[in-house]
Amino acid sequence: MNKSKRKPTKIIDTTLREGEQTPGVYFDLSVKKQITRGLADIGVDEIEIGIANKANTDLGALAEFIRTTYPHQSFSLWARCMEADIDHGASLRPSCLSLSIPASDLHLNKKLGKDRTWALKQLKRSIQQALSAGVPKVALGLEDASRADISFLRELAQAAEEAGAFRLRLADTVGICTPSTIVQLLEVMSGLKLELAVHCHNDFGMATANTITALENGAIWGDTTLLGLGERAGNSRLEEVIAFFVLQKKTGHYNLAGLSELSRMVARESGQEIPPFRPIIGNALFFCETGIHLQGIFADPTTYEPFSPETIGASRTLLIGRQAGRRSILATLSRLGLTAPDEPELARLTQQIRSLAISRRRPLGDHEILELLNSQA
Repeated sequence: MNKSKRKPTKIIDTTLREGEQTPGVYFDLSVKKQITRGLADIGVDEIEIGIANKANTDLGALAEFIRTTYPHQSFSLWARCMEADIDHGASLRPSCLSLSIPASDLHLNKKLGKDRTWALKQLKRSIQQALSAGVPKVALGLEDASRADISFLRELAQAAEEAGAFRLRLADTVGICTPSTIVQLLEVMSGLKLELAVHCHNDFGMATANTITALENGAIWGDTTLLGLGERAGNSRLEEVIAFFVLQKKTGHYNLAGLSELSRMVARESGQEIPPFRPIIGNALFFCETGIHLQGIFADPTTYEPFSPETIGASRTLLIGRQAGRRSILATLSRLGLTAPDEPELARLTQQIRSLAISRRRPLGDHEILELLNSQA
């Protein structure tokens, strides 16, 4: 594959569709607008705002909100390959209608009671219906693609291209792919004009890795959700995917400044907790206590940090505890405006600080170090 001619990587955020399928999670219209506003400010390429169904009464208001407030923001609706759903979705005038149909025999036979012949006819009919209804762009998602027969998967893709779809989304519906198998899945589609997308679930903890690998190996679009919200173990995490491309690959136009704040708002509204050491958005990511690491950070932060905390709106906190070394203690004393002790006294102080931290089972605060010094005065 000639990567030099590839289109730029693009992100579809589906927090408002897939994320809201997390058990117990419901976003009212005001929260959906807040999430939309945050995603637009970050620069997400496409926001999937929900499922095209008349029972979803927020869709019309949310679509109008985007058109009015963010007229250049692309947004899509997910729809089954059913005539009523397609008509309803088209009436809401999305930038794209993302149709979905099962690709595996398991889903076709057991879930729908249908066969491969039906799937091929239905996807063609559905794409043509959406285009005839005036939808600017139509995409097709192949559900359970990672368990589908490879030759049939290719046949479905070719049919979608011939019918006029511009994008093909391959769904790892039960999260069984690895980075190597996601690449193999993409290779099946080699030579097609369709823009390829992936929708990765996190059942074995590889959704983000699979999405990034796909975007490095032929896929143009990657699905994400804030916090990785979604069914079962969730999906690939927006914060991790875009941060990797911006901070590590030095590509992408995304604005990371509001990412942590948006993530925390979604966590509150969805009843989730963000672990302190969660990648990109954890509030303790840049806490450091290990002596040898502190020594490196004092010399040059890049020795132990892949990016500076300022790039994601965080700050560095250097902790003095059971692993503290002499250099970190000297730096702390200097920061507190205290004179450095002689070598024997520094050795004693280092041991006292370590012992106290062990007994208290945590690093020491500045006031505790000052109390320790005052007790020896």
